[in-house]
Order: sequence, then structure tokens, then C-alpha cells
Amino acid sequence: MTHSFIRSENLKAVFVDLDDTLSDETAHMRGAIGRSLHDQRHRLPHGKADAAAREYESIVRDLTSRYAWDEMTREQRWELALQRADVEDGNLAAKISEGYFSHYYEGVSFLPGAERLLDSASRLKSCLITNGASEHQWGKIKLLDIDSRVDHILVSEDVGIQKPDRRIFERALDLTGAEPAESVMIGDSIQADIAGAAAVGIGTIWVNVHGLSMDEATHEPDEIVSNPGEAALLIEKRIEA
Repeated sequence: MTHSFIRSENLKAVFVDLDDTLSDETAHMRGAIGRSLHDQRHRLPHGKADAAAREYESIVRDLTSRYAWDEMTREQRWELALQRADVEDGNLAAKISEGYFSHYYEGVSFLPGAERLLDSASRLKSCLITNGASEHQWGKIKLLDIDSRVDHILVSEDVGIQKPDRRIFERALDLTGAEPAESVMIGDSIQADIAGAAAVGIGTIWVNVHGLSMDEATHEPDEIVSNPGEAALLIEKRIEA
């Protein structure tokens, strides 16, 4: 039985993203934001904390959809969110940003099915490929003990390359000794994970945890699943074919 995400008779390597593919980054982010806003509750009028959080999430969704994180720093995002929520800033945006990082590692957890995906990937050559600051990404990796469950880890800041740059996928291929046609990339970002891997000829599985429509996608993945457990099932079926 041959699955469309693999272009060879043999599946040799599984590459997997971290945030919102293995780890529940959305819940983790909301938790850290909520705790930081709670710390500043004495400076926020009644009901404005929720309004500011909604505006912040709206800004994040827009930047994510356009893959435009470099447009604004976290503090600038909060300045805009507070402005939209009619809250006087002062140094509030800076305080909320600082508080976010002080609560950053609280509530880090796997998405349902993520550990099964790691178990499935461990039956082949595996590499975690994640964008982000080394300190933050490695902190989550260590908390979740992911480093003991994959063969290789590539953090963008460590290697000076970030998805969707083809070179980071080529690095994963070199580390695992796999050809593109023998490999699959599993991730939640159409731009970073799916389009980036497909440009190298790697098969793709889109973990659509946010329930986006294909109308919002800029590249068509080989397979679409709603959670990492479903991706694990595809890998297991391919191994056992």
C-alpha cells in the first residue's frame, strides 16, 4: 500500500516540527499571556485585559498568515494591541512582554497524539526541525524530553537557517542519510514546513491544528491531518505496507 506523501518505495526519514505540531504552543502562549496580564491587572481597567488579549491574538494570526514575524517585535505587537483595546500604554507593553517570558515555560505540554507521532518517527531516522530562539526552543525540548526520542535536532538559531529555507531541510537529509523521495516533513505551517520541504522534493503532511481551509493555504500538502496522532497513523501504515 503506497501513500501519497512518500515518493519512493521506502520511507527512510521523518522530519517533524515542534510548535503546534508536537507541543501545544497555542495553549502555552495563551497561558503565558494570561498570567502576564494578571500580573498587570492593577493597571488594566475592568474587561480590558480580555480585550487586549483578543487584539494581540488577532495581530499574531495576521502575522502568522503572512509569515511576517519580523515586521514587529513582541513589545510592538502589545503596543498595537493595547492601542486597539483603548488602554493607555505607558510602559505596559514592555511589562507584559517581560511577564510573558517570566511565565514562558509554565504549561508546556504535548498535543494529543504527539507522543505517538514521536514513537512512530523513532522507528525510522528522525529529525526535529524548528524555528525559534535557541533558549526557548531547547527549553521546551528538554521539558518534554524530546531530545531523547529523536535522532537529530535542528533549531534555526543554532544553525543560522530557518524554514522555509531549503538549506535546513538539506541539512536534515544529510544528517539522516535519506533522499528527499525517502523522507516526509510533518508540520503545522504551510509556508515554513510544507512549502519549504516540498521545494526540496520531500513529502509533506500538514497538521492543520488551527482548522484552516485550503483557501487560506499557499501550497497544497500531500496529506492533511487534524492532529499529530493522525500523522502517526499515516507513518505507521506506510512502515507496515
